[in-house]
Amino acid sequence: MILLKAYQYFFYKLYRFYETSTYSKWWSEWKAYVSMLALSIWLYLALETSYHYFYNIPMKSSDTNTYSTMIIFSSIIAIINWLLFEYKDKWKNIVSEFDKLEKKENRISGIVVWIVIISIIVFYWFYSIPLLGKLTYK
Repeated sequence: MILLKAYQYFFYKLYRFYETSTYSKWWSEWKAYVSMLALSIWLYLALETSYHYFYNIPMKSSDTNTYSTMIIFSSIIAIINWLLFEYKDKWKNIVSEFDKLEKKENRISGIVVWIVIISIIVFYWFYSIPLLGKLTYK
């Protein structure tokens, strides 16, 4: 239950970011939804790359299993996100629930969320991608 609340808060912070940014406020819930999907995929790929590197397991350079695994993983995450946020507009209840948080609690939790987001981005783009060149391939 705590993980679900944390995941919902993650969505809430991304939603609020898109609502308050200079970009269009149109479809902010979908932008948050897609951002969460992208971060999930990047985290999965970074962990998979690290796994192959640290356990010295060769990767296949054009493995159809990898592509199908990625498609299945992305589909599962997309369905879960849709059920948690979009189905019956549950995102509106989530946003109104987290809007009631105290300002100090919201600020501290928001800092944690942004640290996690930045960590995932850095882990994928600046650690995992360069690590691909050091892997062994079949």
